[in-house]
Amino acid sequence: MSIRFNLKNSVVYLFILTGCIVFASFYGGLLPFVLLYGTLLFIPVSFVFIMLNYHFLSVFQELDVHRVVKGEKHKLYISFENRGIFTIHDMVLLLHFDRCDFTGVEDGERIVLEPRSKIQFEVGTVCIYGGTYEIGLKSLKFTDPFGIISVLFKVPYSFRAIVSPKITDTANEYLDIENILNSIGSKSEIRTEEIPGNEMREYRPGDPVSTINWKVSARLSKLTVRVPDKLDTRTVTLIMEPSNVPERMQDTDYLKRRDHFLEFCVSAVWYFARRGVPVLVIYPAGKITELQVDSYDSFPRFYNDISGGLSYRSDDEKERMHKLVQERRQAGFGNETRVIVVEDEWPGEDFCIVAD
Repeated sequence: MSIRFNLKNSVVYLFILTGCIVFASFYGGLLPFVLLYGTLLFIPVSFVFIMLNYHFLSVFQELDVHRVVKGEKHKLYISFENRGIFTIHDMVLLLHFDRCDFTGVEDGERIVLEPRSKIQFEVGTVCIYGGTYEIGLKSLKFTDPFGIISVLFKVPYSFRAIVSPKITDTANEYLDIENILNSIGSKSEIRTEEIPGNEMREYRPGDPVSTINWKVSARLSKLTVRVPDKLDTRTVTLIMEPSNVPERMQDTDYLKRRDHFLEFCVSAVWYFARRGVPVLVIYPAGKITELQVDSYDSFPRFYNDISGGLSYRSDDEKERMHKLVQERRQAGFGNETRVIVVEDEWPGEDFCIVAD
């Protein structure tokens, strides 16, 4: 709750109050003191009346679906019920217009609620950013009849939507995807798979007996062994390091940054998934989570996880994630290509780093 005074109307009120004091001081009597006490009590009585209005007001809002996609239009239902015996005059609706586009109701719209009455709005709503955040009605403002004080209340029932980012090709502008793909599947001349493959050659002294293909050896009348396939020299790992911002500090700039971060990561993973190229994704979902995505079937779990909210269960988990990123961004780490996306660096050059 916050209380604000209208400067212009407050000055007028002080002039009237001063006049009433002078009038009562010089003339006395019933009328001057009725005017004086009425003027003195106007603000506290108005405040009490506003508090009673808010106390007997019920607010409910919900979206037609709980999980939406950025840019899609849905219906938001907002209902008000006045359970008191006094009429609520000129209640002002303040919406989350910084993150949603609304049709059917205006930000700052005034409504009147009669005693024991109920009213409902059907509001067309389009969420502008991907992520998880509150939408719809943000707060309510009540004002006294002369506009001297305004009391702002946060709505008692807010609605938190899960907004999935769009699947786009945003990452293609930042990543050298072609070179990454060319490095995947290249075979080592030294390292081999542990399990023998389908290629054959003649037995040599020292070869394990388990690699001998007895059927082929019998047919060729000489010992033949199966040769292990060459090991892939490169894999792809996508590491996501989101910001750790408290909910009360998640302003419009934060929503924009989170939206771009989510859309970028989804774009990168989708690029590999639709081509059947495995990518290991590391991201915080409370704790640090690893998920292999290599197809259309495995992509939805990743998509739903990050849409539902990336978070750290503790500051220690955040520190672990940061150390992991610093370690993996160094050259020569393992046999993988690391795509590291750091939300706090957006829109700087270090937002996305490709490390070999």
